[in-house]
Amino acid sequence: MKKSNILFAILTATCAFNANAYQTEVGTMYEFTDMDEGENNSFGINGKYYFNPVEAKTFPLAEAAFLNKSSNIGLGYAYSKLEDDEDSGKLEFSSVGITGEYFIPNTPLYLSGAFNRTKTEVSANDFGSVDDSGNGYAVEVGFLPTDGLLLAAGVTDLSESFDPIQAAKYGFITSVTNATAVTGEDEDTAVTLRAKYVTQISGFYTNFEGQTYIGDETTYRLGADLYLDPTLSIGASFADSTAEDSDTIFSLRAQKFFTPQVAVGLTYTTVEDADSFGINGTFRF
Repeated sequence: MKKSNILFAILTATCAFNANAYQTEVGTMYEFTDMDEGENNSFGINGKYYFNPVEAKTFPLAEAAFLNKSSNIGLGYAYSKLEDDEDSGKLEFSSVGITGEYFIPNTPLYLSGAFNRTKTEVSANDFGSVDDSGNGYAVEVGFLPTDGLLLAAGVTDLSESFDPIQAAKYGFITSVTNATAVTGEDEDTAVTLRAKYVTQISGFYTNFEGQTYIGDETTYRLGADLYLDPTLSIGASFADSTAEDSDTIFSLRAQKFFTPQVAVGLTYTTVEDADSFGINGTFRF
């Protein structure tokens, strides 16, 4: 009888672990941008495969993979179409990319890389269309001096392409504005510096992020999230650059996990003459 109870307890614990652990994550996003003289619609889908199952434990569900130092490989696709109010033409972007993160076991070292390809097509009524394609990349080397803190530096090329997974995370306006300012007219390669810190303050988990790109101009982005409980977060960020007449981009975001496997997020981004509204979904299995 006692053996049966022990076996039942082990089985129950194993099922509970499997119910909350995941190894694959799929994300989708849609963003609508209303501008003074037009509108932009963006859509993205991406997926990640973790080399080992990710267990949420008592962490915020959105930070489980990072706090578990879970290495992964990912794929992403993003599409965006900009149209003017007079319907005289349109500008379309479609980007596909691959990313990877590797937390070197038993060391505080971190590596990441990304490669992407973007096709740009400009169409004008009565004049037809032209298109062009280009590649981009990013590599990083990082260090984790303590649990929850990542410091990383690297290089990237945003002159001809943008990362669709980054666009899904930060929004299309923020990503394209950043790439335009960093590359300028003749700069291909930029240096990147990034920090991420997840910690507890007064019993609540918090996430702080900062990133800067040093190229033709210097851009920077700062953000923070407060986890009201492991399933619910609210956050804000802003981004700007040293480019002349640069406008600050402000963003608000929230995410709710309705189950450990399904989450929905909302975003709002504003910059001079433009406002964006976004919705995203996360699915884990």
